[in-house]
Amino acid sequence: MNVAWRVICAIRAMLFLAAALACAHGAGAASPAQLEREVQRFAVACAKNEDYPELYDCRCLTEGYREAVKETGSTFRRRALVRDYRLLQQCPAAKSSIYAWFRQDCISSANRQPGHGDFCSCSAEAFATAFRASPPASKGEIDNLKKASMRSCGAKEQLPLRHPQIELK
Repeated sequence: MNVAWRVICAIRAMLFLAAALACAHGAGAASPAQLEREVQRFAVACAKNEDYPELYDCRCLTEGYREAVKETGSTFRRRALVRDYRLLQQCPAAKSSIYAWFRQDCISSANRQPGHGDFCSCSAEAFATAFRASPPASKGEIDNLKKASMRSCGAKEQLPLRHPQIELK
């Protein structure tokens, strides 16, 4: 699965959780304890994910989610909060983390050819720099960033890369 598709899957998983929680708690106001339990589920799912914490700061995402949930105080509006891509754009991980994630995936996914390590380092630097400058929040943005990063380092075609998906249970 490519990087952009996994972001979409992660967002869909969060939407599914929000919908399930809304059904479980009813469509009206939720107690502060219920809201905090939902926020904690989100935090645990983000932190335990294999890839997601490498691209986004889970603490930042959790705090942003907590603030948004407190503002609405309702299970009815939480779906809209999860869809708010601005939160993703405000919470990129450290550049070194993004770089390491991209480079490791490039090294393990790409065909071994002369200069492979240098190509992956170059692409990872380009990706991490651009990601931090303007964190992608959609499939199209991630695809474009991935392609541009690899093209800037000499790739003629896109390499297969993993992408994080948060499984919220």
